[in-house]
Amino acid sequence: MEELSGKPLSYAEKEKLKEKLAFLKKEYSRTLARLQTETADRPACDNLNPGNLQLVSELKNPSSSCSVDVSAMWWERAGAKEPCIVTACEDVVSLWKPLNSLQWEKVHTWHFTEVPVLQIVPVPDVYNLICVALGSLEIREIRALLCSSGDDSEKQVLLKSGDIKAMLGLTKRRLVSSTGTFCSQQIQIMTFADNGSSKDEQLLMPPDETVLTFAEVQGTQEALLGTTTVNSIVIWNLKTGQLLKKMHIDDQASVCHGAYSEKGLLFVVVSQPCAKESQALGSPVFQLLVINPKTAQSVGVLLCSLPQGQAGRFLEGDVKDHVAAAVLTSGTIAIWDLLLGHCTALLPPVSDQSWSLVKWSGTDSHLLAGQKDGNIFIYRYF
Repeated sequence: MEELSGKPLSYAEKEKLKEKLAFLKKEYSRTLARLQTETADRPACDNLNPGNLQLVSELKNPSSSCSVDVSAMWWERAGAKEPCIVTACEDVVSLWKPLNSLQWEKVHTWHFTEVPVLQIVPVPDVYNLICVALGSLEIREIRALLCSSGDDSEKQVLLKSGDIKAMLGLTKRRLVSSTGTFCSQQIQIMTFADNGSSKDEQLLMPPDETVLTFAEVQGTQEALLGTTTVNSIVIWNLKTGQLLKKMHIDDQASVCHGAYSEKGLLFVVVSQPCAKESQALGSPVFQLLVINPKTAQSVGVLLCSLPQGQAGRFLEGDVKDHVAAAVLTSGTIAIWDLLLGHCTALLPPVSDQSWSLVKWSGTDSHLLAGQKDGNIFIYRYF
């Protein structure tokens, strides 16, 4: 995308972007008016059960500690790659391989006795390696979990330590992390070799605000987006490490879950955990923003709210392509289609156990849902 490479736009191109942004603002106003009318006329959605979700299988918690994360990745065994599930509890991370469409077998386990596990950090294009974040209340370490090629025994490799604020696995076998705050902040990209070992490191120009989340920009090469503590969006050129732009987007705290570019504009999906419920729009969970990187103007074009009759706020969530899933404080999981602009499925608590985490599988269209007791349920979304 030329707008992110630093190449100046012509006068005609700038005028086209202004017209496009003005059009999107009008469309957003129309959408809000339509939502207000629909919300007033819509009956309570008692029948909106998981109509688009089908339970496929379940993984029982192998540990007595709480479940903290789940992910899906490719693992190579005997020269063949197969989709596997990674589950993380506070003291153990397990790799599961499929025996058939319904059953899974635990094949590897890594134990942690000193520092608890906080989350899994999937790294695209990397096989036979799992990155995890460790810490008590804040992230203090990033480790790589792998198996020895000789005896297939599990081992751990320390990749980074310190006051780690954010991290994200990127395409082309890369891992970006933010360490420290303000003037002492360091933004680093680590590249892995084919065998999973770290082979290269690169520093990005830090902004003057602490970075809390990252998102790779789909649809353009070598662009990275970050959100900061004061609700700004920053954009880097990954090839040069240059900080291209900083834009303040809203006075309300937002968490970025994904971004893509099209025809000179950035489309950013954010969640707003502290958003207030309104009578007109209900409880907003996700919002789609359109940003002009050249002018730093932004406008919301889609607001994903809970169906009438549903309560709760955003607890955690995940976005993949055009679908977004969130765990609510009520213990329910809700799913939105970002193209349709409305909630397509609700997954209430199972066996009186509230949901505590949700992730989209990186290997297929499955939804991975976890409970506080550590059990993981795999659903097919269609």
